[in-house]
Amino acid sequence: MEKLIKAWFIITLITFVLFKLGETMTAAYTEAAGEGNPYVLVLLIGWPFVLLFIWITIRLARRTVESVHRLGRVGLLVGSLVMAGIGLYINAGQAASLRAGIRVSENAAYASGWNQFTNIIYANQLTFFVLTVSCMAIGVALSFVTRKQTNEERLN
Repeated sequence: MEKLIKAWFIITLITFVLFKLGETMTAAYTEAAGEGNPYVLVLLIGWPFVLLFIWITIRLARRTVESVHRLGRVGLLVGSLVMAGIGLYINAGQAASLRAGIRVSENAAYASGWNQFTNIIYANQLTFFVLTVSCMAIGVALSFVTRKQTNEERLN
C-alpha cells in the first residue's frame, strides 16, 4: 500500500503540472493570434500520466475505504458526488464565461474547437479537482463490490 501511495503522490504532481501548463501555455483571447497551440504537445506526452492518475486514484480510494463501515462509505460516496457536482457546476460556469469572452473578442475566428485560446476552458485546476473527486467517488462506489483477497493482502 505504501508503494501505491508514493506512486499516487508522484503521478498526482505530474498530472497537476500538466493541467497547470494548460493555463500557462494558453494565450489570452485579448491578444493577437499566434502560430498554433503548443499545449497539444503537452497533451500528447501527458495523457498516459492522466490515465495512470485515474487508475491509481480509483484503486487507492477503493482499497482505503474498504475497511470503513458501510454507512460511512455511503456518506463518503454522497459527499464526493456532491463535491464533484459543485466543482463541475463552477467549471461549467467558468467555461461559459470564457467562451463568451472569446466570442466577443477580436479573435472570434478562434471561438470554436480546441485552439490556443480555449485550452483554459478544458484544462485548468478546477477540471483537475473534478477529475480527482470523481475518481475518488468511483473508488468508493467500487468498495461496495466484494472481491477476493490476494495473498499479499491476507499476509498484511
